[in-house]
Amino acid sequence: MASTTTSSLDVLILTFNCGRNLLRPELLARHLSGAFPDPSPSPDIIVLSLQELAPLAYSFLGGSHLLSHFDRFRHAISLAGHNKAFGGEEAPRYTNVVTRNVGMTACMVFVQEEQKGKIQWVETGGVGVGLQEMGNKGAVGVRLGYTVPEGRIMELTFVAAHLAPMEDALARRNKDWKNIVR
Repeated sequence: MASTTTSSLDVLILTFNCGRNLLRPELLARHLSGAFPDPSPSPDIIVLSLQELAPLAYSFLGGSHLLSHFDRFRHAISLAGHNKAFGGEEAPRYTNVVTRNVGMTACMVFVQEEQKGKIQWVETGGVGVGLQEMGNKGAVGVRLGYTVPEGRIMELTFVAAHLAPMEDALARRNKDWKNIVR
């Protein structure tokens, strides 16, 4: 009789509009603490979909102008783990395996420190849309190959998107979506 094993991959996906302000890491860590019943397992992967990450000029200049914004999210994830936000067991440490932004939209992916060797490859892409397609709106995609217990590589894809607001902008959102997925 053949036996089969079932494995699971716990992924936490959080979307957050930063309002062009610096994050207060302790607040996000506290909200993460309250998001799960106690006890709950620590996620293997944490994905942050961020919109309006920083002031417009910083977002478009990128590089060192965004480091303090990204570092605050890294710190929040670290605090959440330190506070055992994800359950009663000894909370794992997380490492940021990819951070990618296009204009004001970003995606950050974290994995448990002990599982970072399971990431076999990472691909990213992004497109700016919005006013004159300059990137005040847009999307960032992250694909990664993750080794599962059976030795196979599971392909995971995450998309962080920021589209036009309000109900009356439906036509604009649909147009932007078409431009993003082409």
